[in-house]
Amino acid sequence: MDILLNIVSLVGPVILAFYINSMQSISIQIRIILWIVCAAIIIFDLYLIIKDRKDKGERIKRETMYNRLFEKLELFERQLPEILLDSTKRNPSINKMFADARRQEGHYNFKQAIETYKQCLKQSKNSKTDMATLNIFIGQCYFFLSQSKTAEKYFREAMEQGKDIEDERLKTLVAAYLLGKIGNIYHHLGKPDDALSYYQRALEFNRKLGYGNGEAQNLRNIGTVYGEINERNKALQYQEDALDIDKKMNNQEGIAICLTNIGSAYHDFEQYDDAEKFYLEALDIFQKKENLEGIANIYNLKGLNQNSRGNTEQAINQYKEALKINRKLKYCEGVTTNLGNIGLAYITLGESQKALKYYNEAIELFEQMDAQPRKEILMKIINVMQDEKMKKRSKPVQL
Repeated sequence: MDILLNIVSLVGPVILAFYINSMQSISIQIRIILWIVCAAIIIFDLYLIIKDRKDKGERIKRETMYNRLFEKLELFERQLPEILLDSTKRNPSINKMFADARRQEGHYNFKQAIETYKQCLKQSKNSKTDMATLNIFIGQCYFFLSQSKTAEKYFREAMEQGKDIEDERLKTLVAAYLLGKIGNIYHHLGKPDDALSYYQRALEFNRKLGYGNGEAQNLRNIGTVYGEINERNKALQYQEDALDIDKKMNNQEGIAICLTNIGSAYHDFEQYDDAEKFYLEALDIFQKKENLEGIANIYNLKGLNQNSRGNTEQAINQYKEALKINRKLKYCEGVTTNLGNIGLAYITLGESQKALKYYNEAIELFEQMDAQPRKEILMKIINVMQDEKMKKRSKPVQL
């Protein structure tokens, strides 16, 4: 369709120019002016076509970067604005079930939590705010279970219900929160431009509302995307801006996530001592808050830091600590990330058989997740390793 439109936009002015040339009723001066106008239209259309192709090329390049095996994970804050929680907590028809679901989610029993939230949804006395809130929680559970497309379905449903909320501030809060959540989906699906677009729209809403927690959350997410497309200075600036807000709000979880992300930024700058310092600060907060997901993420990042310093054995120990926690949480994204990093470390040590063991386990998990591109990349790595192994076996012995 785009090609057809491009052809029409170029051919149209050319046909018009020939038609003008055939008109004997107008003077040569008028014809020249009209030819110049046609030429200008053609030049402008060519500029737009070239620019569009260049933009698409850059977009594909960025998306290709995302379709890789993740070495590190992003930490996403799941706390809803209190005003939304209060509204649903006060609903007598679901308040007990809702409390049960929140407890199940807090203990990482996401499948149980989903079923309980769905039972809440079936109650007839739910307001539009309650319906939107419940769908948000269900979407977040599916997102944690690495079922991104299902998560998006529930976030979109919540978005539609949020449009019918009468309180304008509440309606805008729901919209801002969900824009951020859909941004997370596109982030995981390997579409950084789409993710940035949603995060920036959410940021505008939260700034208009003066909702600091939401603003900091959006800034963190934007910074993370910039870090992953190698715009490192921007990444660090957004994380530092978010940290300032989180400190003013005394949002401890937000502070810990910012410190983690700032550590990652320094790691990318190859300033490993600074990275380690921020990781340890974040770890202290995560341990006090008993945030196992955050603790596992720090161990994984400390492993990357050790690996970058050439301390491969120490890196493996850190990855295995992270893997132990993520297995306990049944967090597939975390488990596959740790397995991939352990496999790569063993390749560095020349122990390909151990690497294959971890890679094959990751493949099994990728099949359960929305992670086809990552599965394909890992399969290519495994095939290369197996080919190398076969070549070594068939190599003649030198006497």
